[in-house]
Amino acid sequence: MKKISIITTIVFVFLYFTSFSQLKVASTGKVGVNIGTNTPLSNLSVNSVGNSNSALWVTGATIGIYAERSGTPGETWIYSVLSNAPVVASRYNIGLRGQSYVTTSPNSGRAWGVLGIAGNSTSGRNYGVFGTTYGSQNGAGIVGTTNNNLDVAVPGIYAGYFVGNVKVTGLINGETVGDSDNRLKQNITGLDNATTSPTGAGTLDKVLQMNPVEYNLKQQYTESEGDSASVQQALYDENSQLFQKKHYGLIAQDLQELYPDLVYENDNGYLSINYTGIIPLLIQSIKELKAVMETLENDCCNSNNNLKSGSLEGNAAKPDLNGAKLYQNNPNPFSVQTTVRFEIPQTVQSAQLHICNMTGTLLKTITINQRGQGNELINANEFVAGMYLYSLVCDGKIVDTKQMLLTE
Repeated sequence: MKKISIITTIVFVFLYFTSFSQLKVASTGKVGVNIGTNTPLSNLSVNSVGNSNSALWVTGATIGIYAERSGTPGETWIYSVLSNAPVVASRYNIGLRGQSYVTTSPNSGRAWGVLGIAGNSTSGRNYGVFGTTYGSQNGAGIVGTTNNNLDVAVPGIYAGYFVGNVKVTGLINGETVGDSDNRLKQNITGLDNATTSPTGAGTLDKVLQMNPVEYNLKQQYTESEGDSASVQQALYDENSQLFQKKHYGLIAQDLQELYPDLVYENDNGYLSINYTGIIPLLIQSIKELKAVMETLENDCCNSNNNLKSGSLEGNAAKPDLNGAKLYQNNPNPFSVQTTVRFEIPQTVQSAQLHICNMTGTLLKTITINQRGQGNELINANEFVAGMYLYSLVCDGKIVDTKQMLLTE
């Protein structure tokens, strides 16, 4: 019996020390669990030697750290995991760091550096990820960058600051502004008009070639290539107003031929438009159109066969133009031919229909011999697509000027 007792004791001691041999306590007070070494580098090392700068080092675990707790009555702030990194001058001080990547790209699976999920709390007070600034120094509650850019100087105090392209698939509410300070620009020149453009075509002519359209969004789908567990995800919520409502804009491929600098190619190969950049073009077009109208009011045609509005001044007999009228062409716009109607009193001695481009250059003169109500047929094959002005001139006086649009 005594022999059996001794054997039992030896086995127990052996099992005891074998079971707990994975726990190593170094003379420094640091603890290692299953590290295979007697010299742990971290204060607590699990499955690895660790790092001498870390308090806790865990490797080889499906979940590195899992913490769960219940709040004590009376507590306001309840933390599962709290990390506090006091700021040290000239150092990168990180309260919490999450990273999930490998040096090679497996092209499968999912990777989140930080995943935040929140819900079922007070309505309006559920935050998946919450970031804010503290103090008066420049910074941002949330900073996003691309290409592993880890050192960003935020030039103000912002809720969010992003270095790189930003894309949303829903509406953005709020006022949008863009940097436009003169100190941020170089190579500043005025927009072309017909008198300064080397091609003779001003901003107005190019704007008139833009083709506005209306459309609905087409559903797009995203899917991770090479992932055996891939799921096809719709890009738009088809019940949203964004997807159901009509949209108005331009086709990027068409605009690219006129203003390539306003069209950008995204990473997925699709084209997008800088619509804000079109606003200065519209302003310039209005200025050019105003200048043309003022020229036509005072001097419809220039010295190159253009008639002056005061050509009959000085004559004793002034023409009686009461009853002379010019009507809008129909159809307008037109692509084949259009009809211009007019009324000319019997007292008018000479009448012409002058067709000019938007810069005031006379392109064609049609002599009108009929009096009373009449019309002239304009053929599209005589002109190129664009906007034109036509004026009824009776005895040297401009009766009226109107616009007509020729499309391709």
